[in-house]
Amino acid sequence: MKTHTSYLTVSVKKYIHKTWDGIFDFFSQYSGDLINVQTKTDPGLADADIANIQETTAAYGQLNQAIIEAEKIITALRALRIQLLTQQTMDPLHVPIIQYLTNLLASIEGKRGGLLWQEDRLTDRIFRSPRCTQEDFAMLGIVYKPNTSAPIDNLIGKLYAVFDGGKVPIHWTLPRGYHNARLTASTNHGDWVLLYEGSESHFIDARPIPAISEIRSYKLEIMETGKPIGKPAIDKILVGQDISVEETKL
Repeated sequence: MKTHTSYLTVSVKKYIHKTWDGIFDFFSQYSGDLINVQTKTDPGLADADIANIQETTAAYGQLNQAIIEAEKIITALRALRIQLLTQQTMDPLHVPIIQYLTNLLASIEGKRGGLLWQEDRLTDRIFRSPRCTQEDFAMLGIVYKPNTSAPIDNLIGKLYAVFDGGKVPIHWTLPRGYHNARLTASTNHGDWVLLYEGSESHFIDARPIPAISEIRSYKLEIMETGKPIGKPAIDKILVGQDISVEETKL
């Protein structure tokens, strides 16, 4: 029986998820924004993808700041309400200035979302890149150890399907060393229909959304020399115009 030689022993997000800033810092190292980047391996990530994750990370920080500012304004308004009732003069009252909060919210408008989804995609590319060294993996808290007893039949990818109200974005990750996948779909437990086969790690199911919700099942298979190997990963969600986005997970 054919075997694979590596398996993941430590969470791939150990470094990235220490802090939210860690996400930004990590990808900055691969875009040349930090000092001493020459000591890191360049895995050949697209500049546009790195820019997207940095933009989303910046928007996340701005949103946190907006929440803090909004809480300050609410506190000030409550104090103002008490002052309105209790002050012993008829001096004019001053309403808290909200311009800073308005500017923060305007800066977030139009920014790309899906921070963890973007991070998953880029991290997966790094792991699958032959340019990455053990130094890079160590920085992420990743340890690979040989395991000749792990059969290839147990290989399985990770599949994520999300209904956003108008379509179904899907993304996936494969075990290290494997690059090709086949994505098929089934509606209401019917026959499986091919959606995509290739080396990308994402696909958008843009089929029309039905008026009455239906069950859509998505199956991910690892492909090698044109044949599926390992175990298929399956994700099922509800899709329909009659449900909210929050009701889709089965």
